[in-house]
Amino acid sequence: MVTKPMIPTEGSGSSRLIGSIRAVGYNAGGTLKAATVTSEYPNLKVLPDADTLEIDDDIIVCNPHLLPYTETVRINEQVATIEYDNKLKVGARVLVFEPEHQQQLYVLSLSDE
Repeated sequence: MVTKPMIPTEGSGSSRLIGSIRAVGYNAGGTLKAATVTSEYPNLKVLPDADTLEIDDDIIVCNPHLLPYTETVRINEQVATIEYDNKLKVGARVLVFEPEHQQQLYVLSLSDE
């Protein structure tokens, strides 16, 4: 019998993300954890909770919407440019995925904790 997984619809963003991963499946070869940004882009560094070493940008893979970027849009037939600020300020809390091999660290989203 196949059952449809229950995707959480209540709670904080991070708890819904973790609940969705658990409902749909997860990669047993890694860990989802919280971290703190200790240095801003372009020299991004993060410190995962319960770790003592900062992870620097040479092994970080980051959600591009957390970094500064520019988007060109068309509004009422007018072309406009929207500039988005860096969301990864020093002290920002983020959710990261650390694969078992620890060769990369994926910054997924801001944490709401």
